[in-house]
Amino acid sequence: MLKSVIIITISFSVWQAAHSQQLKNPYFWLQGNKKCETIATRFQVPEGFKRVEVRPKSFAQWLRELPLLSDGRPVKDYTGRVRRSAKDTTLAAVVDYNIKGKKLEQCMDIIFRWRAEYLRSQNRSQDIAFFLPGGFLLKWTDWMKGFRPVFKGINVNLHQTKVPDSSRLSFEKYLWEIFYHSYTQTAYVAYPKVNPQNIQIGDFVVKKGTRGHAVLIVDMAEDQSGKKIALIGQGDKPARQFYLLNYKKDQPWFPLNPKDEHLPLPIRKKLTWDGVRRF
Repeated sequence: MLKSVIIITISFSVWQAAHSQQLKNPYFWLQGNKKCETIATRFQVPEGFKRVEVRPKSFAQWLRELPLLSDGRPVKDYTGRVRRSAKDTTLAAVVDYNIKGKKLEQCMDIIFRWRAEYLRSQNRSQDIAFFLPGGFLLKWTDWMKGFRPVFKGINVNLHQTKVPDSSRLSFEKYLWEIFYHSYTQTAYVAYPKVNPQNIQIGDFVVKKGTRGHAVLIVDMAEDQSGKKIALIGQGDKPARQFYLLNYKKDQPWFPLNPKDEHLPLPIRKKLTWDGVRRF
């Protein structure tokens, strides 16, 4: 028994060392030294506004630097089907991330992914954790040690049924487990509510109800009077590429006015300020 424990411990250390070597590129999916426009470089702030300051290596900075596909690209779903035409005036930009074949990566799922990929890029494995229905927090550190959730109704227990594995494939399987069991209502209930007056980059807004939805604040700017504007992105169902919305034609910056009942989004589902949440 002792010998087995020693072997597992050594193997886990080797996996962790290999894992650390994979974290040099904060956007791992970009091939080689591919150069892309980012949210920050493509979208200049309107006159009189200035981008809000963010901490280096923060989630806010990571989102602001998300790589974009070239202008004139449509939004495609996981099968490759066009879901939003490049000529759609509500489409501002598409993030350069391949969704093909990833059926589970819907609106809240892709927000979970961005958070997880950011933390992984910063070698913050201990902070990668997401809620399952019922309030159980499934941690990546438990998963990579071989622990798996066992469900009995809304109750969840962990059992060590796998060997330790911190590989990219294991990480993907961990995220798929989150995507499969969690949904927008889990996020609405489990994550802390944010006062809309204090909204920041990285916050997300969830629609309550059976036909839920979620959008993500990916950048913000402010003028001298304190008026705030934001760039807002979303995934959707069926799973599709993450893309930024236009407030109006050729105007991607949304006014943030909590006095309004709904966010002024050009989509059918109405999201209220009561749904602002934070990781």
